[in-house]
Amino acid sequence: MARPQKPRVVTENAPSTYFKPQGIPMYELTEIVLTLDGVEALRLVDVDGHDQVEAARRMGVSRSTLSRILAQARQVTATAVTRGLALRIEGGSVSGPADDGCCHRPRARFGDEAATDDPVGE
Repeated sequence: MARPQKPRVVTENAPSTYFKPQGIPMYELTEIVLTLDGVEALRLVDVDGHDQVEAARRMGVSRSTLSRILAQARQVTATAVTRGLALRIEGGSVSGPADDGCCHRPRARFGDEAATDDPVGE
């Protein structure tokens, strides 16, 4: 039996839970899922410009785990874009920065204004 995944720290909500090609109704599209930890890895490395060591530290995982999350997220995103699929953002073993670290709940539960502590001290 595989070891359970360690929750990954996700500090920002994705601005949307769906992306789809314009002009095609949802019922005609096939969906592909991008996990919340994948969105966080993409944001930290590709958008914010952190190296993988720093991104892994911020997510509370090893660098090799971050590398696997990032590769999967890039593959899913590229597949959605090149094949015209709907991209649904959800799931993954994630926790918020002020969370107790024990959850498999949807990320939206951590998006309230009460959790304003910066986990990395910046």
